[in-house]
Amino acid sequence: MKRRHFNAIAASTVLGSLLGLPAFSQENPMSNLKPHRLSIPTEDTVLLRDRLAQARWPVEVGPESWERGIPGGYLRQLAERWARLDWAEHEERINRFEQVLFTHEGQDIHAFHIRSPEPGAMPLVLLHGWPSSSLEYLKILGPLANPTAHGGKASDAFHIIAPTIPGFGLSPAPTTPGWNMARVAGGVLALVSALGYERFAIHGTDMGAGIAGELDALSAGRAIGVHTGTDSDTAVAVASFMKDVTLARPDLSEEQKAILNERFAGMADRNGYLAIQSSRPKTLGYGLNDSPIGQLAWIAEKFAAWTDPGKALIEDAVDIDQFLAIASTYWFGGGGAGSANAIWESFRAMGWGAQTATPKGVIAFHADDLTRPLIDPMQALSHWTEYADGGHFPAMEHPDRLVGDLRLFFGTLRA
Repeated sequence: MKRRHFNAIAASTVLGSLLGLPAFSQENPMSNLKPHRLSIPTEDTVLLRDRLAQARWPVEVGPESWERGIPGGYLRQLAERWARLDWAEHEERINRFEQVLFTHEGQDIHAFHIRSPEPGAMPLVLLHGWPSSSLEYLKILGPLANPTAHGGKASDAFHIIAPTIPGFGLSPAPTTPGWNMARVAGGVLALVSALGYERFAIHGTDMGAGIAGELDALSAGRAIGVHTGTDSDTAVAVASFMKDVTLARPDLSEEQKAILNERFAGMADRNGYLAIQSSRPKTLGYGLNDSPIGQLAWIAEKFAAWTDPGKALIEDAVDIDQFLAIASTYWFGGGGAGSANAIWESFRAMGWGAQTATPKGVIAFHADDLTRPLIDPMQALSHWTEYADGGHFPAMEHPDRLVGDLRLFFGTLRA
């Protein structure tokens, strides 16, 4: 059984929106929007295979386990599979979906933009987290945009806008400071406006949940609803940021508080990834940018930790080639260093943002008796769905469930 970790970065984003919302650009947004196709040079794919073949592997401390991080034997298996990955085939699959490149305040933002064939489709923004990109949503783009071809009804249709956060592989890394989640939300809002959408729905997980909250507040009533994907460990991690307040809550039983205290104590040795990315991202970034094995280990350990705890390995929980496609774009696009810097930026801007009256819904995976009391103690959310299994990447782990819940929640808001 793999070792389970808490996702503290997700916790930090769910705590609320950030301060310092950016002003709109005075440029014409349409002039900053152009069609795009992913095209990785052949020499880059050859270099990746060569670097994987020439990897310098460290001495392993036995016996092999997850206690010190990702086991060397398993990482070698992943690296061997990565080296065999037919990138041209994956690039072709990705390019079956329409894409745009949008420039906002000098920063390029990659996004999938799929217009539904259904005239009454609702615009839906999909926002990913770390360590991921908009490739996380590949399995649900078709069912959401063209539901009649995937067992749904025409009235379930969405126009899809799925941007990648700057620095997360598909969108190039910023060269100037200040690209925290609030500023990213400003870029997404400008993108949605440039595409011609006045009102829109929002879904987000992990950092995407934080950006979703910022986008909702910044759009000032344009958001139809905000839907969030989460899991039990995220709920506990959120509570850990307010430990004293949480443990003083009168609505929690002494037994629940004791369980929380135990889970809080277990988090200390599990958030090293967050400590370094939020404090010294450049130091880490050099290694991630230079070593594909280092990059693979860094994100594979988190995919293994944060997917369904009942699944032993990444490939048991998600499509392993989809995961390796994400790893590929991180390597090709400098996503290791870029995303680490994005986390640093967002932690520097952390604060409480504006609350809105926008309808909100949640789908929670690996949920337990503490999940809803921690996230929605007053049961004030207009929509709540939970499953005992699953994990942190619902679009990859349970795409059908996520599609169904998005249809259900936003179906009540279409009128």
